[in-house]
Amino acid sequence: MPKCLRKSCRQYFLSSKSAALQRVLHPAVQADGDGRDQAVPAAADGIVVFGSADRNIYGLNSKDGKLLWTVKAKDPVLGAVTIENGIAYIGAGDSTFRAIDIHTGKVIWAYTGVKGYIETKPLVTADKVIFGAWDNTLYALNKADGKELWKWTGGLTRMHFSPAAVWPVAAEGKVFITDPQRAITAINIENGETVWRTFQSMVRETIGLSEDGTRVFSKTMNDSIVCYATQGDQPRELWASNVGFGYEHAPSMQVEKGGVMFGSTKEGLIFALEAQTGKVLWKHKIGNSLISTVVALNGRQVLFTATSGEVGLLRVKN
Repeated sequence: MPKCLRKSCRQYFLSSKSAALQRVLHPAVQADGDGRDQAVPAAADGIVVFGSADRNIYGLNSKDGKLLWTVKAKDPVLGAVTIENGIAYIGAGDSTFRAIDIHTGKVIWAYTGVKGYIETKPLVTADKVIFGAWDNTLYALNKADGKELWKWTGGLTRMHFSPAAVWPVAAEGKVFITDPQRAITAINIENGETVWRTFQSMVRETIGLSEDGTRVFSKTMNDSIVCYATQGDQPRELWASNVGFGYEHAPSMQVEKGGVMFGSTKEGLIFALEAQTGKVLWKHKIGNSLISTVVALNGRQVLFTATSGEVGLLRVKN
């Protein structure tokens, strides 16, 4: 079991008018003492599940951090976790995707048909688990037994164009992804066929779904957030908003909560847009390091982590 360092977690209170900041320091666990990077965790039923570069998947008691179980992999586990109904779904660097009972640590099934490593957060639907890997492929598996249902490659031939970092989302019978070839793609969720694919907005590996499922958001490589409709069989841009973040390629997803869309960048910027119109509500720079996909608590509070080691809460004042 990895050791943990206790470092300071900063809580940020941001005034939407003056951008004045107050910082309240308090202890928080945020890095392990052996220097081993850990993947994006998930928690349910009092259990935290995460992968680690030490080739293990861990289940911990969320109250006291006690180790409950360990699943060993052959290579580092940098995949993010999705938990549903007591099952953790996670991919690893050993080209294996696993479904694990979070209460016992038992591997329910393992899919080994992947040709590259997996880092994404899988999309879990009523009957499918969908994820990309660094082998030019998006996979759809049967959620119950892990059997392959379909694979999508979209004609991608270079590993570096793989839809591997994006966190897929689904609405209107389609799966939506972006990839390093700078395209947004809508894929039929039942058969894996391409519904539409557009290079119009020059996006990278980011996407987010609106709370009502009618819109998807993505971040372009220069300054802007774009919004597309999920309905229909042709790409339809609803708005594009110049946020002014400059050149950007960090795979941090967009998140909507309470009618506000939150995003972040590789240069330490967190921003909020009106989800319906794209109007920029506020921007705040935390530092100079990459901000991971934020966790929105509501339309006025957002949790963040930075690669510089900071963990914090950003709160918008009246």
